[in-house]
Amino acid sequence: MLTLNQFVNQNRLRPADSIIMRKKFFGMVDHYVIYLGTINGRHRFVANYTQGVRVIPNSELVQFLSYLIPKQIEAFPGNEFQRRSAVQRAESRIGEKAYDYLAN
Repeated sequence: MLTLNQFVNQNRLRPADSIIMRKKFFGMVDHYVIYLGTINGRHRFVANYTQGVRVIPNSELVQFLSYLIPKQIEAFPGNEFQRRSAVQRAESRIGEKAYDYLAN
């Protein structure tokens, strides 16, 4: 199993890139995880799951990888200013509880 460092490096993740994940067995619904970059050497990811929008602890992300598989990486299409703005927008949504299974 890859470490998060290896996963980030192997996929050349940059802040605001999306990881589209699907359940390993019979997964019909995609889950999106946004890479926020690093703080104090720790990778940060944010996602909107059943508990709302939140930073996913690295240990929990490793757990997700046991039953979700990265289906695709979507590189953020904008310039560096837009990338920073997208990360700030994602961070501003942390704590929101409006999870909608069909819309998210």
